[in-house]
Amino acid sequence: MHFFVSSFSLLQKLCVLHKIIKNNSEYFLFELFGEKLIIIISDSENNIITTEIKVCVKKKSKEKIAIYPKLMIDILNTLSEEPFLLIKKEKNILNIYSKQGSYPIPSISNEIKSINNYLNTFLLIKKKKKIFLYSKILLKILKKTLFATANKDLKPIMNGVFFHFSPYGSTFVATDTYKLVKYTIYNIRLNYSIKFTIHKKSLQILQNILNEENEKSIVYIEYKKIDIIKFNFKNKTFLCRLIDEKYPYFNYLIPKNKDISFILNRILFLNSIKRISIFSKKKISFIRFYLKNNKLKIYEEDAIISSYSKIKCKSIYENHQSGYIKMGFNSKFLIEALSSLNEDFISFELCNSNKTGIIRPYYNIKKKESILILIMSIII
Repeated sequence: MHFFVSSFSLLQKLCVLHKIIKNNSEYFLFELFGEKLIIIISDSENNIITTEIKVCVKKKSKEKIAIYPKLMIDILNTLSEEPFLLIKKEKNILNIYSKQGSYPIPSISNEIKSINNYLNTFLLIKKKKKIFLYSKILLKILKKTLFATANKDLKPIMNGVFFHFSPYGSTFVATDTYKLVKYTIYNIRLNYSIKFTIHKKSLQILQNILNEENEKSIVYIEYKKIDIIKFNFKNKTFLCRLIDEKYPYFNYLIPKNKDISFILNRILFLNSIKRISIFSKKKISFIRFYLKNNKLKIYEEDAIISSYSKIKCKSIYENHQSGYIKMGFNSKFLIEALSSLNEDFISFELCNSNKTGIIRPYYNIKKKESILILIMSIII
């Protein structure tokens, strides 16, 4: 391995990859392939990002070396810009030859075999299905679902987002048993049905990649019936493992009937909950509602100082004898749910029989997509 490369361009590529994977990378794998240097970065969960950079070589060859990422970045950061920085592999050392001196970086030989096995597992299977999405759409899907995924203490399937592509539209679901998001885009259709679940951590890395991409660029997703999925971007690829468990049936949690449903301004509602939460004695406050004459009173009983907010709303369905709603909600869940939406007005549906609240955007006309956020009620 013997090539010349712009020190600035190489540093830029490495820093972007390291930032995307949130500094949890274990190694960089450099693979020289003709006049291209393929750079692969991975973490302990086998989330893999690849990119490439053009280099100058005297002789074309195929060689690989794995090195520690922080050491390489730290050295390049201290060098002044050099258009032809010489990098040469000598035995198990990757040497950087600069105008200012030479700097050896030790290799991690055992990592080359493990990452090659991982990549070959995906590449050797010929039959694969492809999905094409605009990066803007994929980023929107993640923003609307990731907040509802569980933490590590629950079983793995609850730590991911469920993807279902079908001839009738595409649905994306996340739940931690306390809250559930079901987001459907009707005009994303395939001729066949595909279902898979991707871990939260992998999707957070994917979200970081999408934040760097042009929103009009297309993401090519390659899916095979193994536990790996691949996302192809213009200058990068991302591979991650799927969660090898069946996603729980979620539709039965969504109530068909409601006791009270009302429309209100999302921002006013969100800010009111935030204000009331400030006065809570605990880190997580529990919000109660009192609905009467199209006015919603929001308050928290267990507060340092007695405070409340009132919002005008429009009751669109009522099957309830009194204005008092015997339901309480975790303020953190309500804030997360309302913050994930962009619409000015929302519909808030309450079902006392199974103690749930459902938040939906309020549409006057039929839309090409739908979303509902279900939150379990907590009795105070």
